[in-house]
Amino acid sequence: MTQTLSQLENRDAFIERHIGPDAQQQQEMLKTVGADSLNALIGQIVPQDIQLATPPQVGDATTEFAALAELKAIAGRNKRFKSYIGMGYTAVQLPPVIQRNMLENPGWYTAYTPYQPEVSQGRLESLLNFQQVTLDLTGLDIASASLLDEATAAAEAMAMAKRVSKLKSANRFFVAADVHPQTLDVVRTRAETFGFDVIVDDADKVLDHQDVFGVLLQQVGTTGEIHDYSKLIAELKARKVIVSVAADFMALVLLTAPASRARISFSVPPTLRRADGLWRPACGFLRGER
Repeated sequence: MTQTLSQLENRDAFIERHIGPDAQQQQEMLKTVGADSLNALIGQIVPQDIQLATPPQVGDATTEFAALAELKAIAGRNKRFKSYIGMGYTAVQLPPVIQRNMLENPGWYTAYTPYQPEVSQGRLESLLNFQQVTLDLTGLDIASASLLDEATAAAEAMAMAKRVSKLKSANRFFVAADVHPQTLDVVRTRAETFGFDVIVDDADKVLDHQDVFGVLLQQVGTTGEIHDYSKLIAELKARKVIVSVAADFMALVLLTAPASRARISFSVPPTLRRADGLWRPACGFLRGER
């Protein structure tokens, strides 16, 4: 039978598009299991003590099209403003030539098994390249393969600072006030399990605090400010305090490398989120001085 365009405009008939048994097939299935209706079948399966005696109070039924229209109307009332404070998260545009020829090359995923040596070797090579580019930008000696995100890397930097610190009696970790809030939350949670005290204050006031084994600074700050911490870090080093710098990955192309000041550096490389082969919303790196 030929359908007209007017028949195709019936936007409420979503049921016709769904994959599943139609009414006739449902009746055949019910007959096979010995039930008169779907409600009767549910009554036989679901225990009586958890069945509802009355229908749920969820309002009148509506079509999927009407529900979508109502949801779109509600969403349309949102006021969308452009945010200039990324707090470590940056939009990424991956060039199609890289996406297709490297990340989505059919040669990687059409073979008989995902455990083929080509995939393992390619992933290993990508991680080594990831480590090397971050070493080049930070100027530090040791590199991790990657961590979950910047906040996780910050918590690991705090733990590492405590392990290598010569101030064994110190139990306080200083966090600059312009560190990303999501990073601070994870640091506080991790510090609680370690029994560390977390101090949050302006970076220029860090020398006023005693019994500090480690300091966390942000470069670039969560509000976009760039600071010169050279003198401050030199004073902290003289006091044997381990300094960690959350360094913006792309900013390291222009700014002084953390190795000239800090002993630990970490961040989220926003331009590698889509190109690191790990397919996560973010990844982090942790670098250290020998």
